[in-house]
Formats: sequence, C-alpha cells, structure tokens
Amino acid sequence: MNEDFELIDRFLAGDQTAFDKLVERYKRQTYQLAYRLTANHDDAAELSQEAFVRAFQGLRHFKKEAGFPTWLYRITYNLCLNHLKRNRKQREVPMEEMPPMEAGQPGPLRLLERGERSRKVREAIRRLPLKQRTTLILRVHHNLSHKEIAEVLRCSVGTVKANFFHAVRGLRELLQE
Repeated sequence: MNEDFELIDRFLAGDQTAFDKLVERYKRQTYQLAYRLTANHDDAAELSQEAFVRAFQGLRHFKKEAGFPTWLYRITYNLCLNHLKRNRKQREVPMEEMPPMEAGQPGPLRLLERGERSRKVREAIRRLPLKQRTTLILRVHHNLSHKEIAEVLRCSVGTVKANFFHAVRGLRELLQE
C-alpha cells in the first residue's frame, strides 16, 4: 500500500508515469471485477477503463484512508451498478474455450465435465443478488477483507458478513437445483 501512496504522491507532484504504473498494477483486477459483475467482455473492458479515467480525474481528492485498490474497486463497482441498472437484461455468460490437450492432462471428457461444472458455478453466481454477488467476488476472487469490502460497498462489516453468508448459502442452493 505504501508503494501505491508513493506513486499517488508522485502523480500529484506532476509525474504522469506514476499513474501509468498504478494502471498496470491494477488493470487486471479491475477488469476481472467488472467482468464478473457484467458477464460481458466488452462492457468489462469499457467499465474498467472508465474506472481508471474517473480515478485519474479524482485522485486529488483521494484521502488515503483506504487503500488505492479499495477506492478503485468502489469506483468500478459503482460504474457496474449504474451500467446494470441501465441494461436490466441479464446476458449469457460465455463458455470459455477449451484449452488444447497436452501430455499428462485429463482427457476430453474430464475437461468437458470440469468446464460444465465451472459454467454452472458462474451461472449460479450470476443469479445471486448484486450485493451478495459482489461480496462473494471481492472476498473469494480478490481476497479483500470484510472491512475492505464494507468500504467498497459503503456498508457495515456486519452487512458484508451477512451478504457473504447469504451468498454462500444461496450458491449452495442454486447448485443443488
């Protein structure tokens, strides 16, 4: 986190390359969050890019009370939330292409089963309510603490814990169907 704060200070002092380093450091995580919330590669790319534009424009107001990634995730989450409200229809989560076979890898049937299981999990996660889905994604895929998630979602730690509990329970029920 100190490295992020140093880069922010350098950027605010006029070093434009410092922000480029922040983008390089967090572009993948920002895109992944946007993709997991929107289930669309093009939307995720556009929203993650917009998140960095907003961060660039608002960095002078960043208070360093939370970490830079938490602040960036909050921007990304808000952009995704607005996008999803504008585009109410749910999109189909695309199937990942199967990787080529290599020696020592499981056979095609095993890969197909694994791909189908992954698709079912992604679909079940997509069916969760947005706050539960976001909490689950930030906790499991981005390893954020309950406190950091509370900062992203602007709610209490207790609410985050409840969202996570309900997300796991809902996911379990959806996968048993």
